[in-house]
Amino acid sequence: MVRAQSLLSLLKLFVFLCVASVAVAQKEKAPDIRYVSPDKFERNTKADDQGLLQWTEWEKPKCPTCAGTGKTKCSNCFRLIDEIKTCIECQRKESREAVCRACAGLGYWPDPLEKVHCPGCMGAGFLPCMVCGGAGVQKIQGGGDRWSKCVACRGDGGYACGICKGERLVEVAALKPSLAEANAATLTKALAAVDKVLTGFTSFEANGNDSRKDVKELQKRMKDAEAYLPPLKRAPKVLQDYMGKIYAGKQFVGYKETEANAINGFKSRTEYYLKHQKRMMELALKRAEANEKLLAEQKGK
Repeated sequence: MVRAQSLLSLLKLFVFLCVASVAVAQKEKAPDIRYVSPDKFERNTKADDQGLLQWTEWEKPKCPTCAGTGKTKCSNCFRLIDEIKTCIECQRKESREAVCRACAGLGYWPDPLEKVHCPGCMGAGFLPCMVCGGAGVQKIQGGGDRWSKCVACRGDGGYACGICKGERLVEVAALKPSLAEANAATLTKALAAVDKVLTGFTSFEANGNDSRKDVKELQKRMKDAEAYLPPLKRAPKVLQDYMGKIYAGKQFVGYKETEANAINGFKSRTEYYLKHQKRMMELALKRAEANEKLLAEQKGK
């Protein structure tokens, strides 16, 4: 439970982007994006006429973050100063409304046996530029009061997420015939792979001293679950491309911390995805084992 709370705290840091260089005292409260803790996901079953457990219909619980509207106040620009005219999330619309990250704009939580938040962007649809803090512009030292486009994102404030292609949600584990209907042996094997990756993630933390080495190490630690989790096949290249942009900020003071934050943020979002999938595999395994035991007993009679 403590680990889950720590993970959600890291994800809130992603929502509350570091924009100190272009921000003033906060004028309004930060949007409270309420992601579900991975260990809290449930998926009910009901016994059929034969006594076998079947998944019940997903009731589409209303998203508590947006109250079912699919919209929230922008998590990227709510505290940028007025001179900043760009925002990758809400385009600085007068309403400052953006798609709700907690439900990916659906207004309800998606069925966890079918869809899950993207491990790259956690429902934002983009990866934040850590060099400019999502503002898209910077004031270069010695440049007076003039704003210049960010050297990393070229004024966009972030980068389109290559894992979900802007869809915000991604597919669940690719098991046969499906995550929901896989047998106990298949689920056990997949769970072992996910656990191995999670163990590797626990001992990893980038410090900025050698970011390229850290990127390779994080990519390496994802590999054991790639066969079961398609988004993890796409993640290594997306991480490499993302950091390739962030490296453009090496000219600025504190660039090592910026690079470390970008890598660790990517790691924390991927960790949420892994824990979500572990939870659903555990629920599916419990069902599969119960059904297989019942069928074996019926066959032995």
